[in-house]
Amino acid sequence: MNHEIYRRYLQEYIQEAIENSNGSNAEISSYLWEKNLGRILISNKTEKQRALADARRAFDDHRHWPRKIILSHIGIENPETED
Repeated sequence: MNHEIYRRYLQEYIQEAIENSNGSNAEISSYLWEKNLGRILISNKTEKQRALADARRAFDDHRHWPRKIILSHIGIENPETED
């Protein structure tokens, strides 16, 4: 697994979830669970699946934490839409 690609997808999925939700952890989690990777033959499939699973798990397991702490916990320090 390429960790650089994984980190990029993790950042992208969380950023997309924040932008397409009301910003609450519950809404972010819900958006991530609705996200479907789609096609059978996709490039970087392992990295994409792992990034999406880790993002889902972080927002499911730690819904009561402030978003800033969740993002820091998974290694995303400064997302563009961070409050």
